[in-house]
Amino acid sequence: MLAAFLLMNAVFFELIDRADRFGKSSVGELIMTIRPVILAAILACAFSITACSDAPDNARTLHRGNSDEPLTLDPHKVAMLIETTVINDLFEGLYTLSANGRAIPGLALTADVSDDGLIWRFHLRETVWSDGHPLTAGDVAAGMQRAVDPATLNETASKYFFIENAMEVIAGDLPPDRLGVIVIDDLTLEIRLDYPVPYVSDFLAYNSYPLPRHVFDVVGDAWVRPEHMVTNGPYTLTEWRSVNFIELSANPNFHAAETLCFDTVFVYPTTDRGAAERRVRSGELDLNVDIEPSNIGFLRANHPELLHESGSFRADDFLFNTTRPPFDDARVRQAFSLAVDRRFLAENVLGGAVEPSWRMIAPALPGTDQNVGLDYADTDMDVRRARARTLLVEAGYGPDNPLDVMFSYVTAFGRSAPVIQQDISLIAPWVSVEMQVSDSQLHYAAMRAGDFMFGNNAWMPEYPDPYGALLIWETRAGDLNYSRWTNADYDRLVDTALRTVDSTIRTSTLGDAERILLREMPHMPLYRPLNFDLVRPDIVGWTANPTQQNPSRWLCRAPATDD
Repeated sequence: MLAAFLLMNAVFFELIDRADRFGKSSVGELIMTIRPVILAAILACAFSITACSDAPDNARTLHRGNSDEPLTLDPHKVAMLIETTVINDLFEGLYTLSANGRAIPGLALTADVSDDGLIWRFHLRETVWSDGHPLTAGDVAAGMQRAVDPATLNETASKYFFIENAMEVIAGDLPPDRLGVIVIDDLTLEIRLDYPVPYVSDFLAYNSYPLPRHVFDVVGDAWVRPEHMVTNGPYTLTEWRSVNFIELSANPNFHAAETLCFDTVFVYPTTDRGAAERRVRSGELDLNVDIEPSNIGFLRANHPELLHESGSFRADDFLFNTTRPPFDDARVRQAFSLAVDRRFLAENVLGGAVEPSWRMIAPALPGTDQNVGLDYADTDMDVRRARARTLLVEAGYGPDNPLDVMFSYVTAFGRSAPVIQQDISLIAPWVSVEMQVSDSQLHYAAMRAGDFMFGNNAWMPEYPDPYGALLIWETRAGDLNYSRWTNADYDRLVDTALRTVDSTIRTSTLGDAERILLREMPHMPLYRPLNFDLVRPDIVGWTANPTQQNPSRWLCRAPATDD
């Protein structure tokens, strides 16, 4: 009876929370927004308190909080971390992710690599799609070709540049089937590179998802809708209710289906981090991959059993639209960087949830030049504001020509935004900042379209290499380069480094490229978040890691105890 009361109490507060967020006018409407398992429990309790003890066993259902709503679940268009989290439950490439976020063999059983590192031959396991149709090397080749096909509109296609002919395919000068991905037979695939790179397996864990040609050839891009999608990963897509939940079901045809602990996975957009935390603590959510920074101390002191912490390769920054005034002038971009007090943000606003960042590349990434960084990290803020004011005057701004700008940011950036607005306004009385907030989908759509002045941004390298951080500023990065900044010296240095075998020279050359970024400032390094995951104690297999990737296939629920 006590359990029934607690459940009903939790549902009551859920209804209130949903009413606040969605503006529902009746309990009947609200109930329709609650997950089926909660609804079933409510109805059972309404008819008989004792019936609650007979409610369905939820042990094989996982409830994940995922920060925000994905823009797409198309594996050949994925660009955001919140999308990758779901994609890696649905699909498996030549490599896949382990419990700690590192690349391990997936579709590929073995790989033979030529002495010069330019030819990789993969021997695939015999497996099928979720509908039972055989999966072949041709499906893997078709997926990679689709990812670089200009018609796909994949904004991250530039990641494939090290593969033979990729640049020409992306530019439209060669057809997609000329990409250096060669089908030898149904279970053998060869990938040919323009130059050797140290991160092939990590790259392929995110960028070698196969394409179900037998479905795609019939319905085209609509193949990613729930009614058409077939997958080859541990789960299939059952339902996607926008801004509500994504439901995944175990794939019985997955090659390791017998190892899955969960039959069903629900993924929720948890933009309200405080509410998500309460749901984890109450047991409504099994886990959430973000927290409200102001709650770190409380969680460490009162719920250490829930909190998982790790470093991060992610960078949070501002990006400037360098094609439009005033940010087409590097002096204005530098002035804004000088004016922002990163340490105050990290320590006083975000409560230690982030570390101030003075460079573009995470120092923890292997192969990173450790002697790169902004030279004013320890300079007094009054001195920095004076330097910023001088730069703006040199750029032509002042009392007679005031500087008015619009700062765009996502909802989750709300604690930092007003502090940054104040920092920039303190440069001079004639500098003012208006703010515009929107959800992630609208925010990044505007970035891609160039419809912004400056705004917050985040980038997580897919593989542990400095180039994973630097690639987004190359001219050839295309739509991935939201700032539209271009610099021939930067492009030359990055290309030289990529073709350099000597690791010491490669590190130094990439360091020189990063120094150009810090001088030109198309993006402004702000801070580097630490990863804080909230995970219920009965969820086992969770390994905190810098990539913040924890595929559901590695997670289980510990059996309930009698105590």
